[in-house]
This record gives sequence, C-alpha cells and structure tokens, in this order.
Amino acid sequence: MDTEKQKSSPDGTVPVRKALQVLTAEDVAALEELCGDVSGYFYKMLDYMDQRVRDGVRQGEFTEEQARADLDLALWYAYACNNIGEYDYYYKAAQWMPASEMAAAAAKSGIWYYRYACALMYCGWLEEARHYAEAGVALDPEYPWGWLETGKLRAHFGDASGALEAVDRGLALVPGDYEFTTLRREIQEGRTLEEMEFHWIDPACDAVLQAGGDENEAEKRLSIAGICCDRENLAAIKAALSPTEWEADAPYCTFQIPYQGGSLTGRFFLNEAALSKVPLPWVRELVRRLPELDRRGRTFLSAQAGLGTEDLALQWFAVQPDRVLRLCYGREQEQQIVLFDEGFSLCKEHQPALARPEGGAFLAFVLLEAPAWDPDQFRRDLRDLYGIPCLTEAEESEDGGSTLTFEVSGMLAAVCLYPFPVPHGEAEENAAHNYLWPEAVESAARHRGQLLVTVLPREQSAREAAMLQVKLVCTACRQRGALGVYANGTVYQPEFYLNAAQPMEDGELPLLDLVWMGLYRREAGLCGYTDGLAAFGKEEMEVLDTQAAPGDLHSFLLDLTSYVLEEDITFHDGETIGFTEGQYLPISRSAGVWHDGMTLKISYPEEP
Repeated sequence: MDTEKQKSSPDGTVPVRKALQVLTAEDVAALEELCGDVSGYFYKMLDYMDQRVRDGVRQGEFTEEQARADLDLALWYAYACNNIGEYDYYYKAAQWMPASEMAAAAAKSGIWYYRYACALMYCGWLEEARHYAEAGVALDPEYPWGWLETGKLRAHFGDASGALEAVDRGLALVPGDYEFTTLRREIQEGRTLEEMEFHWIDPACDAVLQAGGDENEAEKRLSIAGICCDRENLAAIKAALSPTEWEADAPYCTFQIPYQGGSLTGRFFLNEAALSKVPLPWVRELVRRLPELDRRGRTFLSAQAGLGTEDLALQWFAVQPDRVLRLCYGREQEQQIVLFDEGFSLCKEHQPALARPEGGAFLAFVLLEAPAWDPDQFRRDLRDLYGIPCLTEAEESEDGGSTLTFEVSGMLAAVCLYPFPVPHGEAEENAAHNYLWPEAVESAARHRGQLLVTVLPREQSAREAAMLQVKLVCTACRQRGALGVYANGTVYQPEFYLNAAQPMEDGELPLLDLVWMGLYRREAGLCGYTDGLAAFGKEEMEVLDTQAAPGDLHSFLLDLTSYVLEEDITFHDGETIGFTEGQYLPISRSAGVWHDGMTLKISYPEEP
C-alpha cells in the first residue's frame, strides 16, 4: 500500500450520511474486512463495489448517477483504485470522483480531495492535482495526508518553502511520521516528484524497496512513470511516429500513422508521461521495422499456426507497458493477433494463435437456496440412481463448508459445499444467457450456497469423465433447495438438466448438459456459439451473422457438436465441412467474437 494509512472508515471519521445510502452497514463491514495493515485485497474491494452498484441499479435502489454522486462510495472507490497502484486504476478513480465533488465540498472532506488529487497526479494531470490538493487542505486542515500531497506538489512546482510549510503542518498532526520526515529530507535534497513517490508507507517495506530488494520494484517504477512528462523526448517520439492524428491520455495514447500508401492505427497502453520515458531509439526501430514485422507476423500465422492469410490486412498495432508489441490482422469478422517481445522477436510463448484448450476437467455449480447440503443423502442417491459407491466421508472446513472426494473407475470426483453465493453476481449474469428459461436470473439470484461438482479423467477418457460429471450433477440436483446448475456459461433449470441427461441410458453423451448452444443477435444477424467443448480439449465454435431462425441455428450447432464429440473430430483453419452431398461450409480459426481466445468460425448453409 503506497498512498495512505487506512482507518476504521475511509477517512477515519463517521461518514456524513444522506437520505440515500449506496453502501449499507453490511457493505462497509465487508469492505473493512478487505483492508489490511500493510496491504489489502484491493481488487476484491473494487469488484465488491462494482457489483453492489450493478445490483442496486438493477433492483431500483438507486440510479448509476446517484451511486457515482455518493460520497461514501467515492471514498472507498478511490481508496481501492489508488492502492492497486496501476495507471489504469488511477485513471478509473479520476473518472469516478468528479460526480461526488459537491458532496465532498459540503462535507469538507479533506480525504476526498486527497484521494482525487492522488489519482490525478498519477494520471499526469499535475496542475489539476495541485488545485484539488490545495482545496482539500483549505477545507479540512486537520487531515494530515492532504498536507503530504500538497507538500509534494508544491515542491514540484518550485515552491520549496511552501512545501516545507506543508510538511510542518503535517508533522504537527502526526509527530514523527515516517512519510513526512522522509518528504522533508527529499524536498531539501531537491528530489523530483517521481522520486518522492518512489516509497512505500511501511518503513520496513520501504527500506527493502530503496535497497533494490523488492520484487515489485518494476511495477512501482512503471506506475510512477506516468506522473511527470519529458516533453522533449515526447516531441521526438511523435516526430519519429509522424502521426496524422493523436489522442492522448484517454486513457492511452492512440494515433494514426502513414503506412504502405494508407494509414494504420497505433496505440501505446500508456499515458503521455509514461510514453515519454520510452527510449527514442526503440520507437525509431519500431517504425523502421514495422513492414518487416508485418511480414513476419503473416509468415508465423501461415507456417506455424496453420492459418490462412489471404486478404488478411494489418489493422492496428499496440505496445504494452513492458514493450510487448501486438500486431492485429483482420478481414471481415476475423482477427488474428501476433506478439513480439521488446527486442522485436516473436514471443515463443503465449501466442494466441497457438493456444488450444487442454481439456481434462469438468466443472459445474449446483446453486442452493440455503448454504447447506446433506452429503449422506448425496451418497445414497448416487448409489441408488447410478450404482456408484461412495465410501468416503465428507470433510468439514472452518468456513462451514465441506468436501466429499472419491474415486470412480480411476477418475477423481469431488463435491464441495461453499456456504456462500457465487461471487460478484457471476451466476446471475450468466443466467441471462439462458434464452430457454425466462426465470433463470431470478432463480439464480436466490441462491445462498453452491455445490461445486468436478471430475478429473486421470486414467479414463474425456467421454467417461463427462458421463460421470453429469451423473454427479443430477444427483446433486436432488438436494433440497437446488435452484439451478451453473455450467457452460449459463444457468440450467434443474428439470431441464435432468431431462437432458436421458441419452445416457442408451450409452450416448448428454450433449445438452455438456455443451451450451448459445444464441444472440447483433446488427448483421443471428449468431451462435458453443460453450463446453473446451473441457473435451476441443475449440469452441461460432456461427456469425446468419439469417437463420433460432431453432434452425440451435440445431445446426447441435449437429456440429455431436459430430465433433461423437467422432472425435478436430477442425483446422481452411477446411470445409458438409452435411449433405455437395455442401462445403468453410471453417476458419481466429480470435473469438463471443469467447476470449481463438474459436472456429463455421459458415452457416444458405439452405438450413
């Protein structure tokens, strides 16, 4: 944690409450549990608040605008963002805070001004940061950390005496404080603002950082690189790029450059201040070698990834903070990404075009109305329904959960009770994908516990593991208060899941339980996708922009899924498939539209 000391509430005082409260007492207690003395669970804290806002807006408790204007929420939100310590999150805080400024001014909340000034500073907006830091200490001179920020910014703008005065004001409030005494010394030494920020709050942690022994030093240096801009080097970088358009700090630097008789979109995932720290020779080398990298990217896609490159055009490039370069090629709805490292060599690992699902694990969650289950009933039902013995006892955990682990014909199976809902509203969000069950979201929202059901094939085939997984889930659905089955990117109605398991009686795969055939519509037509093939080690499939009826597209996806799994087929880029004589439907492999990662795009037949 590098921005401030956390108190029992975000500003160490009783918050000023309004008629409308976004955060309940229970919410505040949950957020306080995520705080720590030296570090905290800041990503979880932010996820919690984002989900609270989504839930509150959906349930009509408040609007998005009311949530953003809420002072208490803004204080917690900026606290989490600032302590993550990454540019993207400082920017997120800077975008969130202005809506609550009137409430902060009315409450004379120096903590609000401090946190907003901190976010602005790390975004490189130093004049604004100083304005809000000064306003904060004027409104609330008893808040010490406002003086800390004010002192740093006064020193940066050449007011050394005013900076030392701010330090004195802070030390009068927190005598002997490590941050203030360190700041006083660095002001007297004429240190830069970024040097003043190269610290941790905790003296022991800071000593390790200053000695060069902190494993997070690189991340720390990257975050402070976005504070001060080297205008001379930035101008030279722009001259090397020769941009025809330039958009800065929104939140990144995006531009157009001339390329092969046209223009090409480029982006640095940095603000101008951080971009100004990139070595000019590296940028010049990037510009000089871009046509060569373009050719090497196409060769890689064709020769190593086995993808067709005809009519594939370089659409954009992007530079990550670690200077990994992304080249994006595209045609129509297809996209391919190729990665190059800082030295302009092909990244040997993590190439999206080479990534394929490994499979080997089946996973589902049975949503429960209450955070409890009966493992003895589960064992009896498993024996009576499927003749599968389970001779082990469930092991209790400290949080009130329990786990039942056992082997079946060389496969490892586990059923675990988690006595709490699926975090962050994930189950409810995915329940909305089930177009066959209008009450899916409402039912999922009622769950207070979950049974994790998983099978690892080990010595057996994926097919055998899949059949066992469905049997276990069906057995778990007999538990009292079973509301739904969260699997394959959606939530199934328990009755549907049980009925879809019937093919197992004839030795066939229960495809509808194992793979979800999703449908959604966009401007160009009805689209479909599979979700579940990855567990079998197969790539997911997508069918885009059809004029098909929903039932026809669902049947088409089901036929494709059956063919892939029953015949153990692996499709490749550039192949065709046909279900009737003379039918040749093209197959392409590219970045997913619905899914992250690569998917197989199958053309829909003109005649269903």
